[in-house]
Amino acid sequence: MNKTKTKEDVIKYVQGVSIKRGWKLNPETDSTLDMLVEGLRDYFNMVGYFNCPCRESQEDMKLDRDIMCPCDYAPLDIEEYGYCYCSLYFDPNFDFSKFVEMIPERRSLE
Repeated sequence: MNKTKTKEDVIKYVQGVSIKRGWKLNPETDSTLDMLVEGLRDYFNMVGYFNCPCRESQEDMKLDRDIMCPCDYAPLDIEEYGYCYCSLYFDPNFDFSKFVEMIPERRSLE
C-alpha cells in the first residue's frame, strides 16, 4: 500500500525535526515555508521519502540518503550560515532582519 502525505503531515514532520534538533522553521509561513512543505510533500508522494525539495532527486533512496530532509549538510550550513540550503531550518538565534542569501552547495555528485 502506497501511503501519501498531506501538507499537514509534512508540517508535523518538519515541526518535529525542528524541535528535536533545536532549530527554528522559516517564519515566512505564507510563502517560503509553504513552498518548501509542498515540495517535500510532492517528493514524498513521488518517491516515498522526504527528499530535499531544493535538490534534484535520483529517485533512489540509497543515492539520495544524504539529501533526505533534514539533509546531512543542514547542521554544517546552520552552524556556518544560520540556516540550511533550502532556508527551511534556522539557528534559533538567527537574526531574521538579515537578508537570507543562497548559500554554496556542499553536495558533490561526482
